[in-house]
Amino acid sequence: MNKNMFATVLLGIFLCSIFAGTLSVEATDDQEVLYLLGSRASEVAMKDLPFDKGDPNILVMTSASYAIIDGYNTDRSIDGVADASGCTVGKGNLLLIHRSREKPLWFAFFSKDTNECVYLQVNNAVLVKSVDEFKALADEDVFTKIVKENIGADKLLSEPEAWDEKMKAKVFGGGAKPFNNEFTMITMANVWAKGAPPELIRANQFHNHICPGSASGYLFVKYIDKNLPLEKPSQRYQIIAIKPWCKDDIMQWILEATIGNKNYIAKDLTTEQMKQLPDDAKDVANVVIRWDSATGTGKGMVIAWDWDKAFQMCGDVSRKDLKAFDTHRWWWMRLKMNLWMLDYIDSPETFIHTVKEFDVNSQAELNKLKSAGVNPLVELGVMSVPESESTPLPVWIALSAIAVVAVFMGRSMKRRDV
Repeated sequence: MNKNMFATVLLGIFLCSIFAGTLSVEATDDQEVLYLLGSRASEVAMKDLPFDKGDPNILVMTSASYAIIDGYNTDRSIDGVADASGCTVGKGNLLLIHRSREKPLWFAFFSKDTNECVYLQVNNAVLVKSVDEFKALADEDVFTKIVKENIGADKLLSEPEAWDEKMKAKVFGGGAKPFNNEFTMITMANVWAKGAPPELIRANQFHNHICPGSASGYLFVKYIDKNLPLEKPSQRYQIIAIKPWCKDDIMQWILEATIGNKNYIAKDLTTEQMKQLPDDAKDVANVVIRWDSATGTGKGMVIAWDWDKAFQMCGDVSRKDLKAFDTHRWWWMRLKMNLWMLDYIDSPETFIHTVKEFDVNSQAELNKLKSAGVNPLVELGVMSVPESESTPLPVWIALSAIAVVAVFMGRSMKRRDV
């Protein structure tokens, strides 16, 4: 009996080890194929651009780590890219572009020397291949799209119609309009090529492209650094975005002020409320408070951006271009302004000004400014309450008259009943 039990246990252990080993091999194959996928993308680009491993003038952009394909996490392909190309996150020339997880896995390689970009979009079917099967595949079977385009800013700005046609043809895979892959590539690559600060590039990976709105966010950070810096470990920022725009992705990322941490709030303004803004707050942007948890007090400022001045100084761009999605102007003006705004990183006060400074004397005051239904600009005296938000005097008079008539008629009816 004991021998039979012993034999049964041994058999169970043997079968479990085989099963576990099979799972281990399959898991290892999955990860190895992903690694080889990143390597293969690099090898194709190194041949097509061309470039040698470790070239500092090469930028890699990819949706790897965000893209999930049939349940496969794609992080491991990043290692393959880095090892084969020499581009790394630490060197600032390997960018992980934020995309929703159901979007395709792709890689893009940009050369600062030639302004050419090689884009490769992955065939999802290759992830179920074994290592040996994957190695036997031709490049055209591994990638559903391999294209090379010149995306240098000078060429795109001087010949916009040609690139606009390629954008419409989804030359780099397209994506959700208007801020698709094509827009991502031309903005990220050209701003990187001009030597933008790594902090700006990192934050915009989350935003998934660079535009004047997100660029203004970096200038706001620089302005806050100059005018309301953190001075103690007990201090942190409490920020109310009003009005919110692309800047807020960048400010959240850099200043560690987020919705989840309850120190970043977004409040929009209606058309009526916008009309009530004074001229110096026409493009109001944020209420920024340096809050000290040790004292329960804070110092704040309302800050605004002068878009009219920015458009005028940049030249040949305007507000109407922002929504000119039926022409090339929408992306043309964004690309042009991106590069131009980089020249003002160290002088954010060119476009940003403080509308009002104020003190916050208690937690209750802070909570009120952040609360739903409260307009902090009204609370701080920056703007008045729009007439539509308060009941006009004639309405009160009419309501009072109706009430008097109702009381009179009620009494009259009672007398008749008697």
